[in-house]
Amino acid sequence: MSLCKRIQSALTRFWWDSDPENRKTSWVAWQTLVKSKKEGGLRFRDIQAFNDALLAKISWRLISEPDCLLARVLAGKYFHDQIFLDVTPPANCSYGWRDILIGRDLIKERLEWAIGDGKEVRVWQDAWLSTTECARPMGPATEESKELKVSDLLIEHSQELDTEKINNLFPQLLETILSIRPSKWGGKDKQIWLRQSSGTYSTKTGYFSALEANQLEGANKNQSSDWLKEVWKLPIPPKLNLFLWKIKQRAIPVGEILEARHIISGAKCPHCSREESILHIFFNCPHAVEVWKFNVYLGWKMLLTITSLPRCGLGHTTLEAWVLWSIWSVRNQNIFQNRAFSAQETVLKAITDAKEWQQAQPPKEPSQRKIILPPRSPAGGIVCKSDADWKSDRHAAGPAWSVYRNQNEKFISHSLPSAFVISSLVAEGLAIRSAMEHAIFLEMKNMVFESDSLQLVIAIKEGSSFSDLHGIISDIYLLSQFFDSVSFRFCFRERLSFEDNLAKQALNDSVPNSF
Repeated sequence: MSLCKRIQSALTRFWWDSDPENRKTSWVAWQTLVKSKKEGGLRFRDIQAFNDALLAKISWRLISEPDCLLARVLAGKYFHDQIFLDVTPPANCSYGWRDILIGRDLIKERLEWAIGDGKEVRVWQDAWLSTTECARPMGPATEESKELKVSDLLIEHSQELDTEKINNLFPQLLETILSIRPSKWGGKDKQIWLRQSSGTYSTKTGYFSALEANQLEGANKNQSSDWLKEVWKLPIPPKLNLFLWKIKQRAIPVGEILEARHIISGAKCPHCSREESILHIFFNCPHAVEVWKFNVYLGWKMLLTITSLPRCGLGHTTLEAWVLWSIWSVRNQNIFQNRAFSAQETVLKAITDAKEWQQAQPPKEPSQRKIILPPRSPAGGIVCKSDADWKSDRHAAGPAWSVYRNQNEKFISHSLPSAFVISSLVAEGLAIRSAMEHAIFLEMKNMVFESDSLQLVIAIKEGSSFSDLHGIISDIYLLSQFFDSVSFRFCFRERLSFEDNLAKQALNDSVPNSF
């Protein structure tokens, strides 16, 4: 057994024993602890799943960088005549190679193709229909189309999707396929990781995928509780957050639970000598009832004096958490130190502790919104401003652009309505690509392209990509080679009022314009 599996087995035995008679240390199941805080766990690392996610990082490098030294060495030894995603481990391969294939299998289940020129993607065998889930056409394939590539679905000269051919082969998938934007200028196909918007694999997303594969992350989800709102985002000390989490998970040592775990028998409530449960100690005990009466009284006083400084200076939710903590502290002092407190003293202790903690917190600085100012246009420069209007219900867009000389002298503008557009970001990308094609047609060599989509501009400048935009951004990089100088920058929407109106008008047009 590997070291990773031995550690995992030891931790599992510590936190969760399958024998109910031995559940003395497992207050909360390991399957719950590895969940995220949003789902009621503490986000402990599941070592086996984390190890698989790290192994998948190596596999992702072999997929995304097939020409790197590591990929060439492993390909020459293990899969020189096979595709990495389809290779099977031989009987005499090393443990290292087997582990890499474990990571490969984790990635493979959530891997999709982003279409560029479509020459590498097999229509029937590969997943390419969606950028949110693995989807491929359902068979059976005909004899003539079983080896079809996505590039065979494109019109040869325009690189647009062939509607008639697609309708003959996949009539039920016509709209889905037409919403894909392939590269018109020869951009390569790219494999993407579906759990990340950029399409790039990360250990974090791989870890949660491994948890789901191990049936840990999604097991026994408690949909009735908003854990973040009810526990973790309350403005209280971390010890109180954890205390509230333990109460909701029934993981505090009250008499009922201690007796059920065969730790202490006959433990009673220290205030009234009745059977002690979580509900009893915090709400049903006569001492707790008196405490909450005082709390309601103080809360009503706060409402009556809402225009002035509140009587205790605390919010209702925050004070209730401190009252629960105070009840628990008084209960423990009664048991272990034989000290009794009245209900009034318990409430005053909660208010005093809460105020002391609040006064010790550093003052909050007012948040200042960072404004990104676009640079001014150079004197004599040619600027192309683009915008797009998009309607989600119609899945249609109206990309529009205008070319300016000296920033204010507009001398040309165009629009190009487009159908089957799945997002506003794709619509903005179509606007910039069409504007660049128009500038090349007019033989403009020095251009500045402006857009009010900061997300798109950052993606172009930093080389990052979004799965839906792969074909479009590939074309933008290829079209940039036709200019002597070209740059992209963000522009405020107020400066694109003309292009915005032009885009709205183009969206309402039923017949697309062309230049």
